[in-house]
Amino acid sequence: MATDWFTATYMGNTIMQYIYFFVSILAAIVIGKIVYFISKNIIRKFTEKTANKFDDMLVDILERPIVFLIFVAGLFYGKQFLTLSERVGEILSNSILIMVIVVVAWFVGYFLDALIQNYLQPLTSKTRTDLDEHLLPLIRKAVKAIVWIIAIIMIIDNFGYDVTSLIAGLGLGGLAFALAAQDLLSNFFGGIAILTDKPFKVGNRIRLVDKGTDGWVREIGIRTTKVQTLDGTYLIIPNKLIADSVLENVSKERARKMRFSVGLEYSTSNKKMEQAVKIIKDVIKKHKNAE
Repeated sequence: MATDWFTATYMGNTIMQYIYFFVSILAAIVIGKIVYFISKNIIRKFTEKTANKFDDMLVDILERPIVFLIFVAGLFYGKQFLTLSERVGEILSNSILIMVIVVVAWFVGYFLDALIQNYLQPLTSKTRTDLDEHLLPLIRKAVKAIVWIIAIIMIIDNFGYDVTSLIAGLGLGGLAFALAAQDLLSNFFGGIAILTDKPFKVGNRIRLVDKGTDGWVREIGIRTTKVQTLDGTYLIIPNKLIADSVLENVSKERARKMRFSVGLEYSTSNKKMEQAVKIIKDVIKKHKNAE
């Protein structure tokens, strides 16, 4: 009687086939949990004792993708026990392939990001320019974006779409975007110019002569620069405007010439005028920063 139940067929598969399928997935989940436990409690403790950071980074990145890959492997192995129609088999195979592409992109993206963060970023603190420190976050985002774009193209190609025409379309779309984003690009290259030429740095007081802006630089970004005015308010200035302006770095001046007039009555005697000049000179001499 039990044998008849196991051999009963539902949607083209016996109960036993379904059991093998779900047992394969369950076994993969259990194995994944065991691997994660071993990695978390044994391998990590071993790598923490080594002087090399690379193994710690690799373990940290590989833990979750490996567990997910084990699940995908269990799904792929369990699929072999089922008798599926051509359409259903194709959908399941494509789904498994998409999961593999996603997990590989996940690993590659985080691996490259970790390399930049752990090995490239410490080098930026040793350079004299601030350019690399501002560009590094953009590079990290760009690397991740490129990895995922490649993964998405591979997935689309897997569904049978013409990737060549899609890339050509993206090229035209990119050109249209570039034309529409001229101001964004102008501000970006203006920020690059500021960071490379270094006409000023954070903390300097600057004056945009033709714009009437005067204040202290509080933040230099890739797209904008933040300036605190003499009134205490903050101006967010596009870098394109700064690059195109006549700029005076007030903080770099050796001294500032001050001119002022003293009003006198016609009846003021020469003696009183000489006393006034002496008083003014004495006041100035009391300030050590005045010449």
